[in-house]
Amino acid sequence: MFLFWNNRKSVFVITCLLFSICSAGNVNAQVSVNGFATVGYTSSNADDLVFRSAINRWPEEGSNFKTESALGLQLNYQVSDKVDIVVQSLLENKNYDQVMDYFEMAFVRYQFDRNWSARAGRINYNAYLLSEYVHVGYSYLWAAPPMEYYTPSSNLSYIDGAEVQYRKSYSSGVLQAALAVGTSKADVLNNRSNYFLEYDYVFNASVMFETDEWAIKGTLSQFHGKRSFFGSLNTFQANLREIPSTWWPEAQAMSDDLDFEGKHVNYAALGYSYNNGEYIVMAEMAMLDVEWSVLGNLAYGYASLGYIWGDFTPYVTVATINTTEKRNVIAEPDYAEVTDPTAIPGLARMYFGYQYLLDISRIEQSSAAVGIRWDFAANWALKAQFTAFELQGPGYGMWGSDQQVSIEDTRDVNVFNLNLNVIF
Repeated sequence: MFLFWNNRKSVFVITCLLFSICSAGNVNAQVSVNGFATVGYTSSNADDLVFRSAINRWPEEGSNFKTESALGLQLNYQVSDKVDIVVQSLLENKNYDQVMDYFEMAFVRYQFDRNWSARAGRINYNAYLLSEYVHVGYSYLWAAPPMEYYTPSSNLSYIDGAEVQYRKSYSSGVLQAALAVGTSKADVLNNRSNYFLEYDYVFNASVMFETDEWAIKGTLSQFHGKRSFFGSLNTFQANLREIPSTWWPEAQAMSDDLDFEGKHVNYAALGYSYNNGEYIVMAEMAMLDVEWSVLGNLAYGYASLGYIWGDFTPYVTVATINTTEKRNVIAEPDYAEVTDPTAIPGLARMYFGYQYLLDISRIEQSSAAVGIRWDFAANWALKAQFTAFELQGPGYGMWGSDQQVSIEDTRDVNVFNLNLNVIF
């Protein structure tokens, strides 16, 4: 645990210095620096399946303090009445290859008038209810957000580009609409291997109406694939192109399906939240339509209810996610046409390996969670949560694993989360 944070200490110090430089640049400017942290303990009864709350974090086996722990700083620098700068730096258990990997947000915003504004730089992916504060554990009810919803939604966490926003106040509430365009990259971490999906353009449109007690938000997104890296899968794709068409007639078409370049990913979501000071209700549902053959189309959602009882808020959550397409059964090689008998075992391994990959990528999963939040001091919260998952075989697409897992029928997995959250 110490090594995890210590390796990133220098970058975090640089971030603090950047904040100081910005605040010194204009004595009339308004500067605020805020921080947030989560110390999270995660435990599971499964040895071969690893719980993960985001696909861009390393899956950690057994009981650990890395799955949910995070530390962040955010600078808000009001340069003038029209211009402000926001920078958020985050340390968590994910892959860091370059300086920008340490920044979830880094943008300049211009306020044209009371209704219209625009921001440019690295902006958050504004696609679900927790978009503005998904990394700030103190800001939401759960010890761990519903895996069935927020793990697939974490395929994109930022957009490098620009966003135009319209905001208007009414007597009944506030309407907010935004349109963003840019590029992005999604890290997919598993088995100590850093895979990725890179997009050459992302469009995101969202509309939200918010009152004192409730809010409703709708989102539409489209991503356009540029390239991908999935290790042995890329090698498999290249090998498919070398196979004579008489040996495996579908090989070339399968190779083309594995090309991520030019493939579209479409996303649609609808969310609702309610908080009257006594009851807390949150519910979201989403559809993910993916042209890439490895990832099937998904439908997922959750509903959560909490009751505020003094400093304590017990809650329950139910969630589900399902692949909407039928199982993809690929055609076998035509072994009778193979002129080199020594090639048959290799072809068979390729066939069974790819069918296994497609099968385990399927997701049919539901869960029920019970938890409690204790706001024991100002800006501090302690949260505990127990979640019972049921997986329908053969797939376990959202879970991490370093071995070949076979789920023939159903599999039950229990996960316990204990988190200490603070904002400062």
